Amino acid sequence: MKLLKIKITNMPLFLEPLEINFYAQQRVLKDKKEMLTKVFTNSSTGVYNNNVMSIIGINASGKTTTLKAISFVIQLLNSKSINNISCNEILNGLIDNENVCIETFFYENDKIYKLVSFIENMTDKINQDNHFIITGETLYEKSVKSISRKKHLFDFSTIIDERHLGADYLPEDISIMVKFIKEHKSSFSLIDAINWTDINGLRMLGYLPLELVNFLDPNIEYLKTSHHIKSKSVELKLKFKNKEEITLDKLQDLSKFLSSGTIKGINVFLGAMVTLKNGGYFIIDELENHFNIELVSTIIGFFNDNTTNKHGATIIFSTHYTEIIDLLERNDCIFVARNDGGIKLDNLSIILNRNDVKKSECFKSGYLENTAPSYNRYIKLKRKLISDIDAPEVT
Repeated sequence: MKLLKIKITNMPLFLEPLEINFYAQQRVLKDKKEMLTKVFTNSSTGVYNNNVMSIIGINASGKTTTLKAISFVIQLLNSKSINNISCNEILNGLIDNENVCIETFFYENDKIYKLVSFIENMTDKINQDNHFIITGETLYEKSVKSISRKKHLFDFSTIIDERHLGADYLPEDISIMVKFIKEHKSSFSLIDAINWTDINGLRMLGYLPLELVNFLDPNIEYLKTSHHIKSKSVELKLKFKNKEEITLDKLQDLSKFLSSGTIKGINVFLGAMVTLKNGGYFIIDELENHFNIELVSTIIGFFNDNTTNKHGATIIFSTHYTEIIDLLERNDCIFVARNDGGIKLDNLSIILNRNDVKKSECFKSGYLENTAPSYNRYIKLKRKLISDIDAPEVT
């Protein structure tokens, strides 16, 4: 299954509906198709998805919240219980009798589907525990053969499934997608690495290719891990060239011997490799954290290369650094997050319609409003710093 579009209305923290298009909105050039995945073509039109999607913005602009919203929707589509979804805190702040509306458009087996889900917060007034329920859902479908123009891609009329509040055939916090998944024997492969940003430890155990370990640190002869399920114990064997083997029984002890960049590199590249193999979605916050730009470029390159990305895998990442988006040739795969009384997300192809302009310069120059730290705030901070330095010490 391939995601085409997500639209979320009335979500807390967002100033306006959150809309994320996974498909290529700009012109698709024949010699640039390797960075895109063909979803379908018919006699009238063709639809392609971006293999790399980036959300950029300054601190507190809403990048992480947006990534969590995407992860939440994918887990909802995979029929996971809303109250057990790891990032369901994005719904916190939803008041009683108020709905969040999630519209999801996806492709499966020569058909386009639209799922509309209404979610409500039924907070326990005594324990103050959030409890979310689905108050209504409708699933639509249409054949790709019926699509004559791309602008009609998301027009639907045929309903194939629906449920209302009180339906007794499903738990109240599980989507009707559970039936779709069983019938089609298909779901969305997802690796959610949003919470990996500040944790410097191995997150993926098992086979560690020597080629990957050597790519990150050529001094390592091997790194092997084993996980004993019954005893819930972990064993790591690390050997540097011309050194004795080191045996560890705690994951966190690996940071005593390997740099944070090497450890994160193992995590991220393993996550990327699994996603590329399965053709799924890899969501990661602050891709550049502990990395140099060459490593970031390598990861992006793997997803944009049809020899390593044969199954239409997609990486979705956030970043603070404008230089990274210069690695991306297309504007429609870049989203700009801004927060001024509420989070707002814009596609760069709408606010910057030229691909030949250096993207980082547009951000740094302030051409794109609220995408660079305010000069006035900088001056106020500088004055405060000077006043504190000049102030007499308190004894």
